[in-house]
Amino acid sequence: MKRIAEFFSRENVILFVYILISIVTGIQDYVRGPLKYNNYIIFRQSLFHLLNRTNLHLEYPKEYFDLFLYHPSFCIMFAPFSLMPVVAGLFFWLLFCSLTLFYAIRTLPLSYKHKVFFWWFILLELNTSIHNEQTNPVIAALGLLTFSLLEKGRVKWAALLPVVAFCIKGYGLIFASLFLFYPKRGQYVLHFVFWFVVMSLLPLPFVGMSYFQQLYQDWYTCMIDDHKINFGLSIMGLIKLWFPSFTDKGVMRVQYLGLLLFAITWMWTLVRQHFTSQQNRFLLLAYASLWVIMFNHAAESPTYVIAIQGVVLWYVTSRESFGYPARFLVSSVFLFSILAPTDVYPALWRHEFLGPNLIKVIPCFIVWFVLQFQLLSLEKK
Repeated sequence: MKRIAEFFSRENVILFVYILISIVTGIQDYVRGPLKYNNYIIFRQSLFHLLNRTNLHLEYPKEYFDLFLYHPSFCIMFAPFSLMPVVAGLFFWLLFCSLTLFYAIRTLPLSYKHKVFFWWFILLELNTSIHNEQTNPVIAALGLLTFSLLEKGRVKWAALLPVVAFCIKGYGLIFASLFLFYPKRGQYVLHFVFWFVVMSLLPLPFVGMSYFQQLYQDWYTCMIDDHKINFGLSIMGLIKLWFPSFTDKGVMRVQYLGLLLFAITWMWTLVRQHFTSQQNRFLLLAYASLWVIMFNHAAESPTYVIAIQGVVLWYVTSRESFGYPARFLVSSVFLFSILAPTDVYPALWRHEFLGPNLIKVIPCFIVWFVLQFQLLSLEKK
């Protein structure tokens, strides 16, 4: 048993599993047809819509279903995959998502034992995300890499990565807030502004000024419309489930409350100087990862790879002080958040109980709730 555990703790073995899952997922989705890899087609076609100067955020039923809800610069960032044949682009995109997250975990200043736990614990959630060809593993990885670079004092690149995350999905910007807990804040802000301008202007050389302005108007309109109809696998979704009269106006109020809690937590940490230990900074990264999903009106099952990384970081940082309750909570997350959408449970359970009752949300919400109080009661170390 010990030899088996040692074998599956080897980095090259884990890396092989990440690659294998990406390849198998790509084969499964490609064989099932375009409807299965619809999200990849949405990303792929966005480049061609951009170059043809058409509205990125309209429906194109002859090409795919659903809408492109991403930042205009993402079209250019995704170009290497768009320019490949569909089958090659699909496989390389899934590999890129998996390996980026694998590498990001590898860079963290954690013990190797904790990295192994991280790699294995998040694997099924990663699989859920890449089965939907989503960008969320990349956003999760960019958050981890931002933290690692800040820990190493590499301010210039730490300022770039949250901007890249924002140019995929706006909520990725949350990881930039970590800079407040590190020295060289002025340098960080200057580099951040520089990268933000550069990345925002990314489509300009390809489309010209007149369409460039329209591009951002269309994106803004899309974001506003999207906010009106979603409650998500989030705190707002739970409230909607329990109180059916809850409306989209209520979503905004809950999100404002979430922003207030986030601001209070960050201000309290700064004033009390609770960020001086690496352990506490890990807790802040965990909080940002959980918070951005719990208060995300568009959160869905594949988005939870970001929340799960928050759970892992909370657990490896807190399990010694919390003991059994921490093990119970992380086990609940695995059983009811990670496994909820998988075939481990019978289809009837998934469709009639787990899904409709947002069971996936509840364990992660409890971890976030515990972490909220934990951060407000920290002692300086």
